[in-house]
Amino acid sequence: MFEFALEGKDESMNHSDIEKLKEFQAPVLEELGALERSIEESLECDIPLASDVCSYLKEGRGKRIRPTVLFLAARSLGGSKDDLVTSGMAIELIHTATLIHDDILDGHDFRRNRPTVYARWGTKTATIIGDFLYTKAFSSLADARLFEVMDILAKVTNTICVGEILQLEQRNNLDLNEQNYIDIISKKTASLFSASCECGAVLAGEKNGNREIYSDFGMNIGLAFQITDDIFDYIADEEAIGKPVGSDFSDGRFTLPFIKAFVNAPNAAQKKIEELVGVDQRRQSKWPEIVSFVKDYGGVEYSIEMARGFGTRAKGFLSRIKPSLERDALAMAADYIVERVNGF
Repeated sequence: MFEFALEGKDESMNHSDIEKLKEFQAPVLEELGALERSIEESLECDIPLASDVCSYLKEGRGKRIRPTVLFLAARSLGGSKDDLVTSGMAIELIHTATLIHDDILDGHDFRRNRPTVYARWGTKTATIIGDFLYTKAFSSLADARLFEVMDILAKVTNTICVGEILQLEQRNNLDLNEQNYIDIISKKTASLFSASCECGAVLAGEKNGNREIYSDFGMNIGLAFQITDDIFDYIADEEAIGKPVGSDFSDGRFTLPFIKAFVNAPNAAQKKIEELVGVDQRRQSKWPEIVSFVKDYGGVEYSIEMARGFGTRAKGFLSRIKPSLERDALAMAADYIVERVNGF
């Protein structure tokens, strides 16, 4: 029997993180085990290059948070296990494809303490493997005749692309404000969390009210997730989080901690930052100075409070549905996402 085991898979997680993750995944361990088997089967390929890359992806898997919330949402509404695993597998393949393409766009060489597909095999291979995963996801849904789930995920894939385009458009824009940032991350990151939860409700047979509640819950935990990810740049090191720190800033992608600090800073400090941002090649060498700037002017503290606010709002949506073990686990998932920054 295939068992779901997290330990050893993500070196960026500490023991406390692993225990919290295991706690909220406990009600759906059977589904998560079946998910791993389904993903392994979906990534089998008789083309040597694709087989090598897919084997590499299987070795470096993530935490499976998005399929987990899908499973929990469906089970909290009394849904059966039928079709959950195929949908969870499709979501995880879409998520992995977005990360591969993200790394190409951002020029990232490391993720989860390992070279990215882009760094190891190059742009062409990374591009086509990302496309391969997208097509695998949607063909699996079509084969299972999960057309409503397919519709949700097709739309969210488009939304993610729009978020990427908006982020590219706003590169190096010091006038980027908090609302612009929230708009980008709601599309680029939070939308897939929202879709995952909505798919869970759909698979449990929900048509109206509860479907929207779960979608809203997912959107809010997704916003909290991205904000905490962006906080890590300013409070952790590369080894701790498994990917380079400061790369977003170096490439002109300004996130909430920096945006808020820049707004709070006096004119003299703003001018100094403007001069630094104007010279691309100086940004990484000045990263410690940027970290101090963001901390000194309240960017980290504000962002932590924002993430907590989205986590609290997410749990507020859960209060509208019937109590259950799975509903409690979803609340734990919201807490886990927000509390990830506590260990730094």
